[in-house]
Amino acid sequence: MVPPPRRAETLKEAYAVLDPARPLEGEWLDRFYAERPPEASLDPLIDELAELDPSEEDKTLFTGHRGSGKTTELARLERALQETHTVVRLNIEELLNLGDVEYTDLLVTLGLQVFRAARRSGMDLGEKRLQDLIFWYRTHILEEDERRRIESEVGGELSVAVAKISVKLATDAPRRQTARAEARAHLSDLLERLNALLERLRQTTGRRTMVIVDGLDKLYDLNQVRDLFCQGANALLEPQCRIVYTIPLALYYTDDFQQARMAFPRTFSLPNIKTEERDGRPCREGREALRRVLENRLHPDLVTPEATERLITLSGGLLKELIALARQAVLRARRLRGDRGPVQADDVEYAARQVRNTYRASLTEAQYRELQRIYRGEPFVNSPVSRTLLHNLSLLEYDGGDAWWAIHPLVRPLVEERSGGVLERA
Repeated sequence: MVPPPRRAETLKEAYAVLDPARPLEGEWLDRFYAERPPEASLDPLIDELAELDPSEEDKTLFTGHRGSGKTTELARLERALQETHTVVRLNIEELLNLGDVEYTDLLVTLGLQVFRAARRSGMDLGEKRLQDLIFWYRTHILEEDERRRIESEVGGELSVAVAKISVKLATDAPRRQTARAEARAHLSDLLERLNALLERLRQTTGRRTMVIVDGLDKLYDLNQVRDLFCQGANALLEPQCRIVYTIPLALYYTDDFQQARMAFPRTFSLPNIKTEERDGRPCREGREALRRVLENRLHPDLVTPEATERLITLSGGLLKELIALARQAVLRARRLRGDRGPVQADDVEYAARQVRNTYRASLTEAQYRELQRIYRGEPFVNSPVSRTLLHNLSLLEYDGGDAWWAIHPLVRPLVEERSGGVLERA
């Protein structure tokens, strides 16, 4: 039995609880979650979806920087809705190939996951509704030997078989192309069967259904995500349930996307946590929130106050960056000082240099020029270059009433270095 998570007392334990790839869910959410500042909170969206909006079919576009804590906040949303909704979570990173996603893939996968949720509900949803939906997959997606196999499956084994379909769609490129062609040709039939099942689920449980589609913000190609929502917007609105779709923040800035955005009833951008104000003054509230993130996971004796402040500053307010930097600093401190540490400021600087080197190797000349312009105090201009900087996190957006943009603190020394010294701000 896995012991419940607890605050680390040693650097070995610190390494375990500082996992940047692990969002806070379940016991981890209970133990380690730190409240975000009100201006960077998901609470307005939670309040709207859980308390105010009676709709049964509304769709929400949910965005924010990668690493800003969106998945953890969506876990909070799921928890807030679980008493009144049947919540279905889709992690696209696990279910599809992030390098190759179309809207048909998304709808096919969504249908499979709703089917599995309906089977798990334990209620009599009417076998015909379940079979009608899976019949579509048998007819259009499965090969002959798979059809025979799934026809013999019953009960929980059928859900296992459906899970295997999902795996094949993610890993088998030829199968994915075949599924897309079939889905495009017979999409209305799929949606009709899916909506019949959703209606039956709603009637039987007495609850609305909320599907949370997480991970779309991690898609590699911005053009691919743009096509997904621009070409597929109408289809993505068709499932008769509530849905939250995550999208990359950079996509929000594209001209083509504005038309698609208008088709969706709601958009919500999770603000980044500020470490400083627009004029460069420290943001006390934001820094205190990030300090609580570390204190919830690490005994204070493991990290010096100076190291904590450097971690907060260099993170730029990105929670995943904060955790990743802290973990790398823990590795170095343990090698140098043993399991009690503590982590010192020079360990944090070492970790920061490792991350900075990845930017050094990837930033282009055009991106450097745009970063230098921003650093000099010139206004943000929406362009293909600035969108790539938002996507790779070199440029961070903050909200202080009016949005403003700043260079990631890890990247700022590279901009200064390219200019032959510290740039003079305008």
